[in-house]
Amino acid sequence: MNGTTTAEQDADNVIRILVATDNHLGYGEKDAVRGEDSFTAFEEILELAVSEDVDMILLGGDLFHDAVPSQNALHKCIELLRRYTFGDRPVSLEILSDQGQCFHNAVNQSVNYEDPNLNIAIPVFSIHGNHDDPSGFGRLSSLDLLSTSGLVNYFGRWTDLTQVEISPVLMRKGESQLALYGLSHIHDGRLARLIKDFKVKFNCPENVANGEDGNESKEEEDWFHLLVVHQNRADRGPKNYLPEDLLPSFLHLVIWGHEHDCRIEPEENAKKRFYVSQPGSSVPTSLSEGEAKKKHVGLLEIYKGKFKLKPLPLETVRPFVFESVVLADHADELGLVEGDASTKVFKFAQERVEAMIERAVAQHTGHPKQPTLPLIRLRLLYTDESCMFNAIRFGEMFSTRVANVQDVVQFSKVVKRTKTEAVNLDKEALRRALEADNATRVEELVDRYFEEAKSNKPLKLFHSKALAEMTYRLLEQRDADAAENIVKFYKEKAVDHLMEAMPNDENIDEELERFRALYKHGDLLKMLETQGLKVKKEEKSTSVLGSEANASTVPATGRGAARGRGTARTRAGATAGTRGKGQLDVTVSSTRTSGRQQTLLSSVMGSRNTASYVISDDSD
Repeated sequence: MNGTTTAEQDADNVIRILVATDNHLGYGEKDAVRGEDSFTAFEEILELAVSEDVDMILLGGDLFHDAVPSQNALHKCIELLRRYTFGDRPVSLEILSDQGQCFHNAVNQSVNYEDPNLNIAIPVFSIHGNHDDPSGFGRLSSLDLLSTSGLVNYFGRWTDLTQVEISPVLMRKGESQLALYGLSHIHDGRLARLIKDFKVKFNCPENVANGEDGNESKEEEDWFHLLVVHQNRADRGPKNYLPEDLLPSFLHLVIWGHEHDCRIEPEENAKKRFYVSQPGSSVPTSLSEGEAKKKHVGLLEIYKGKFKLKPLPLETVRPFVFESVVLADHADELGLVEGDASTKVFKFAQERVEAMIERAVAQHTGHPKQPTLPLIRLRLLYTDESCMFNAIRFGEMFSTRVANVQDVVQFSKVVKRTKTEAVNLDKEALRRALEADNATRVEELVDRYFEEAKSNKPLKLFHSKALAEMTYRLLEQRDADAAENIVKFYKEKAVDHLMEAMPNDENIDEELERFRALYKHGDLLKMLETQGLKVKKEEKSTSVLGSEANASTVPATGRGAARGRGTARTRAGATAGTRGKGQLDVTVSSTRTSGRQQTLLSSVMGSRNTASYVISDDSD
């Protein structure tokens, strides 16, 4: 274009997004000292969006702290959104997908800046989190209210918990095309079940920009795939978090909400080759170590298949200093063995808090709206309760110098765990169990192992088939309470037997042997059935594990070269069967109704008619 510089041309093709998560508007709003903190930080985020001249704001859930926000919180949120996101500035983003399906509770079934009755300068796109999820009569979220009023574009909302389909919001600016996927919060246990049952699917974009040229390879590279998710990222148990490796490999970047510690610098997933950015919360909602990290939001710039994320520090966040001290490490220094340990720890804590208040001064940014009173949390790890003192009375000493007077000090007991004798497997028995021809199921391997090992490591209470039954219920029936129920049943029966026999202490082991001889496995199964507990039949039946042994699988396709922030991304070519379609194509079943869906896990059962990208917990 004549009279246009290269920089200006590039700016016309770069999608600029301000990224933030977990704003928790209304947190502690009735606190006389901290009540305005969440709103002050959110206003700074909106001010940054205006000053950075972004095309849109992307929120990763938990906009509000409560599912039913107070009138005060809702009023202030609406006021701030109208003040900073409304205006005459034109929006350069073009929506290419079906807007009626993308945006929930939008009055005109369209993005808010295309509503002729609204004047939007900076559109806000948001998913919901666990704090502002749909609830109550009508299953409405606070975001539904903001969507209906035209303030927020609410996407990524699930309506059917038996199957979750994630369809992207497709948008374009110049030469850059963005596929924005949203996964609003689902309870981690429920999401884990959906994933295991292959009920989470990604609908990938068709070649909407290039008509019907059929060049899927080129189309795939033209789209930048961005996912916003609000789930546990840290491993809190097998059903209490979403493993990164279960996310599809075609993604470029994942914005991860829900976790409050700031890890905004994109981290590459070595297995799936996408990047993850965790902005964290904009206001501390707990006095924990992770919340004490410097708060940031991100400026995300996307140009075709490249991206750059610039951290923007928040300057209005209240100073917060966290420190954890193990009192046992200072026992000699403080002389806790002799004298009044409580008084000595009290003086020690007072000195520490004084030093922490001094350190908090360094966190003052000079911003006129930043609160001056800091948050101070001193966690004292103790083993002897004689070291404790009245924490509330201690906090009153700093009533005019800290924001959290009631909980400056937190006592946390260190639980001493004695080392137990290591359990060594009988490797020879395990080898013989694995080599058995008729042991193809996990529960059969458990049964055979204990039968092989009983001469060296005999079971004193359980039958080997009881442990096999337990394994069967856990794996086949997805019964999370199987172990507890069977152990409780055996315990009750054994106690009843011992109470009847009343053996001497030295004869308890012998009496337990008689118990095992008296109650055979078959008898116990019948007892379990009479209690209404469904048990596994003795005869063999067709099993998933058995059928998986000979099932064919489709190898996952990888990428030809690594990609980084600000560098182009390439992919390894898929088979001709896949590339002939106008979109990414993944399936988990030999019979499928649509070739345009991708699941989070790949099934290993049956053969597939079409080569595809396979998303599984063991794919590359």
